[in-house]
Order: sequence, then structure tokens, then C-alpha cells
Amino acid sequence: MRAAVVAGIGRRGALAGLAAAPLILSGRYGRAADPKRLIGVIEEDPPFFNPAVSSGISSFVAGSPCYSALTRMDADGKVSGDLAQSFEISPDGLVYTFKLHPNVVWHDGKPFSSEDVKFSLEQVNSKLHPYRGALKAIAAFEAPDPNTFVLRLKHPQASLISTLGNFCGAILPRHIWEGKDAARDPHNKRPIGTGPFKFVEYVSGDHILYRRNDKYFLPGKPGFDELMFRIIPDPAARMAALQNGEVDMIYSSALPAVEVARVGKFRGVKLKFTKIQTAGYQAYINLRNPPYSDRKVRQALAHAIDRTFIRNTVFPGLSQNMIGPVPPTSPLANKALADYALDPARANALLDEAGFARKADGVRFPLRYLYSANDLPAAKIGDIVSRNLAAVGIKVMPRPLDRGAIIDVAFVKNEFDFATMSFSLGPDPDVGVERFYNSNNIFNIQAVNNSNYVNHEVDKLFDEQRVQVDFTKRKAIYDRIQEIVWNDIPVFPFCTYTLPGAFNSTAVTGIFDGEASNREDFAHASPA
Repeated sequence: MRAAVVAGIGRRGALAGLAAAPLILSGRYGRAADPKRLIGVIEEDPPFFNPAVSSGISSFVAGSPCYSALTRMDADGKVSGDLAQSFEISPDGLVYTFKLHPNVVWHDGKPFSSEDVKFSLEQVNSKLHPYRGALKAIAAFEAPDPNTFVLRLKHPQASLISTLGNFCGAILPRHIWEGKDAARDPHNKRPIGTGPFKFVEYVSGDHILYRRNDKYFLPGKPGFDELMFRIIPDPAARMAALQNGEVDMIYSSALPAVEVARVGKFRGVKLKFTKIQTAGYQAYINLRNPPYSDRKVRQALAHAIDRTFIRNTVFPGLSQNMIGPVPPTSPLANKALADYALDPARANALLDEAGFARKADGVRFPLRYLYSANDLPAAKIGDIVSRNLAAVGIKVMPRPLDRGAIIDVAFVKNEFDFATMSFSLGPDPDVGVERFYNSNNIFNIQAVNNSNYVNHEVDKLFDEQRVQVDFTKRKAIYDRIQEIVWNDIPVFPFCTYTLPGAFNSTAVTGIFDGEASNREDFAHASPA
């Protein structure tokens, strides 16, 4: 039941009523300066609250406060324990042993143990998560006693330890999920975890509310009694809410790139960047049907679209050119790759060679451009792409959809030509990049090989590099992967970018110190 708050009662007063009612809210959600309720913003209704099976940004945001993982990574790339009190890796890199915090309980009061970790990683994350590539190296998942968990690897896997955080390793309760369809179960929107906050309620189009987990395994954490995300699709309204003190924080993906400089000047607002996570705006190209199954057509797109203009106007001062599938910040990036020059004449010639002549109206064929209705950069990119491709006879048909509809239309029904969105490309290409190009990763879920790209040499090379412990040899293999993929161009990279999380430093401290602000669990958040 939701009840109105009498005018003048702030967030502390509302909290006092929580024992008597599930939620008491004012129409203004209280004041963001009240230290007992931390208020953030999310730009859409998340399709999932489960980071064990989804890599959608809003799904990470909604699920991370509830779920814990074995490890966590800070903004400098240092890995430390989360559910694991400590861990060690054998000298040969084949055995990972985790000592778990004792006396951890799930939000429903049931005891947590290593059997939960074994079940989740073995039966859910390693089978369903889009970032599961690094988990393929695991030969055995073992739970020798309730507080010890062991992974035995087929071969050393340098990227594995970074994968075991909430990035891909959120742990689900066995007693809830065993025997369930983890991709479709209703608990995807009713999370029960071991994290610092318990899920209270979700009101579509309005808010998500969490309450402090009083039995959280880190003593004295978190520092807030409540966490709330207001759902605000409009970017201008999000910025106004932060400026006016109606919300305390905005994570990176909800902060428009064109607003970063202005937001940094808001009174009391601080910006935090990460050195680890690289994000990229990319478009899946649907290779299932012509004309986009033709490599020459895809190369023509690369010559026709002005990616420099996109970087400078959509992400001013915050982006880098992306040549090939691996982000330029990665030590495995192939710096010898030549870019596709902006050359409409060359694009027209390639389209003619491919046999797609202009019709009487000057149009060769259409391009169905799908994007999230709440994704401002994708919308702006679409406007530029539309103008660029019109010059070479391709008619862009933009189709903005809500996130749930995109999953159905693009990733289940495959009814798209170009599907543009932001993706995490790190912390290692095995985790953030391979998923788009390995043909073993073609599934009807989001953030995998949704282009239907099949190149068996690329698949073989991914397997070969995975067992390499010598960086030089591994990079040589990755260089070849990038050469092939960049020639085939099944996924169109617009740019990589880094956006900060923004927060009111007079209201909160201890947030956005991890590798990505959209995976913040707020365990260490405290009133300023």
C-alpha cells in the first residue's frame, strides 16, 4: 500500500513509518539532503534485476545493491574479496580457493554457503551470462565445506579473477533458483540476495525502493537506511533533479555526455571516473539477410558514416576512436589496423559492386535502426547516421523502443538491421569483446553474438589465445582476430567513451569507487 505523506514530513519522518507500512512517500520523494535515504536515478524500467543473467546497464543498476559476488574491483583495477573473506591462486594458475565470510544469510533469512556459489556459477552464470567467456576455462566447481569454494581450471585464464565480481559473478540463492528457468523466472524482478540492501518494491515508471540489510556480512554497512532509484527517462529532468537536490547521485550511463561539464559545476556535485571500465557505442549489424549479409555493404557503411563527427558532437571530449573490435585502451588492441576513411564515393562504389543499384527515387534499400527510446546518445547517433547514409542511397528507418521491446524485437525476433546501444568492453577482451564475435555465443538474449556472425577461424583463435600465459603470444593471436573481424565488420563501432558518476558530496560519501558506477552496490555509502 502506498500512502501520501503529510506536507512537511521529510525522509526521516517517512522512514519512521516503514514499520507500519511497506512504503510511505511524498510526491517529491522527500529531500535529497536527508541522510537516511539515499536517492539515485535510473533512466528506464529495468527488464531484469538480476546481474547473474543479464548485462543490461539498468539491470546491473537495479540488481547490484541486492546481490554480492566472490570479489569486487576498485576504480584502479585492484581485486579484493566480497563474499570471499580471502582468496588465493595456485602458482600454476589452475586452482582458485576462496574462503567465504562465515554466518552470511540470504535476505529471506536462509543460510548462505559455498553450495550456493557452486550452484550459481556452475548452473546459471556460466551458462547464461553474456560475459561468461572467461568462465569456459573452469573444469570443476567445488564446495568442500560450507565456507570454502574452489575452482579448478583446464588452463590458466588471466581474465577470470576480474570476471568473478558482480561483472559476471553475482551469486544467486540455490534454494530459490534451483530447477527454475533463470532467464524467465519472476524472481528476476524480485531479487533475494546477500547484498547490502533488500528489495522492497518496484513501481513501474516511478521508483525502485530498497531497505538496509541489517544482517549484511560487513559490520556497520551500509550507512543508509533506504536506497531509492527514481525512474526518470527524460535526460533534462534527471539533470534538474540533481541540480535541485531531489536526487543525490546519477551513475555514468544516466548522465548525458553533453552535460558532464555543466554538471561538474553544480554546487556540491563531484564527478568520479574509473580507470578500468571502457564502454563503447556499437551497432549490431544483422547478418541473417541481405543486403547486410554482404561484407561489401557493411564496409560501405564504414566509409559512409562520419564517426569523427559523432565523437565530437555526441561525446565531446569524452571519447576515442575505435578501430577494430578491441577498445584502444586495452593492451591487446591492434594499433596497426587501418581505419575506414570517411569516403562516400568509395561507399557508393562498394554498394554498386555489391549489386544494389539506386532505384528511381534514389534509394538502394532501407536500414531498420533500433535503439532504446531513453538512450539519448543512440538517438543522436541515429540522426547523424540517417543523414550520412541518405547520401549513399540508404534510407534509415529509426525505431525507438523501450528496453523490454528491444530485447523482444531485436534479440528474440531478430527484426532489425542496425541495433545501437552502449556496451561494456572490459575489463579484458575475453569478457567484454569475445561475446560479440564467437559463433558459440549466438543466442536469443541481449549482449551476445546478436549479429549472427560465424567465422570458424575467429572461433579457433579465441580458443587458442585463451590458454596463452605469454602476453606477447596472446597479443599476436588477438591481433589476427582483430584483422579478420575489422575486415568483416559484423558489429559497427562508433566510439569508446568514459563517463563519470556524479553525486552530491554534501549528502553522500563512499560511492562510485568501483570499476563501474552502474555496478555500485552502495555497501560503503555513508551520509556526508
